[in-house]
Amino acid sequence: MNDEEFRLLDEIEDGQWWFVGKRLILRALLERHVPRGRVLDLGCGTGGILRDFMDLYPCFGADRSKLALEICSRKGFDRLVQSDLCELPFASGAFDTILALDVIEHLENDVGFLEKAHRLLAPGGRLLLSVPAFTLLWSQHDVTFQHHRRYRSSQLREAVRRAGLIPERTTYTNTLIFPAVLAWRLLSYRAGFGRFAPRHDFWDIPPWLNALLVRAYQLEARFLRTANFPVGVSVVCVAQKGA
Repeated sequence: MNDEEFRLLDEIEDGQWWFVGKRLILRALLERHVPRGRVLDLGCGTGGILRDFMDLYPCFGADRSKLALEICSRKGFDRLVQSDLCELPFASGAFDTILALDVIEHLENDVGFLEKAHRLLAPGGRLLLSVPAFTLLWSQHDVTFQHHRRYRSSQLREAVRRAGLIPERTTYTNTLIFPAVLAWRLLSYRAGFGRFAPRHDFWDIPPWLNALLVRAYQLEARFLRTANFPVGVSVVCVAQKGA
């Protein structure tokens, strides 16, 4: 991601439905699977996740973008490291939980990154990983945000295993919006109308629609506490490092 995208995220992530929904889903999964302990958010971006969870966990953030970390600092967060995400200056076993949310699709070597995350986890620690799902949903949004790929759940589990981690749970998320996203992306990108597609899907929408979508994510997060979805716009894996 470049500075323009980080500025956009800073402007919208507090209240825009996609980011509110992402935090609702993350909270449900953390409370279900992750014990209290030191948390590292790899690719922390502009700090939306850190700010939402720093009251629950000792949180640290790492990102290679200087601008992103400056934005985090303005939000009152100071346990930050600027670093290439594959060359992290932390001791082995330093963290009980690592978050990598919408990160590895940006990297050419996703398994190499996951191997670095494996090193940083304490024995028995967990990695919570989310990525965009299904190549069928590829769009101008992926191009704008410099994605290399989208994943099926089986592909994500295989990458996790190759890095030496044990997949505990894999589920699709952002499921209730899947039919609308599928229809939009097939029309706007794959049906020959790609030149008309907007640069990203973070549009301004009416407040009532934003509130409705947030409500849908509240329902989805409640469901994910106990069950998995078979399809969605994203896929999440919770993986454990062996004792």
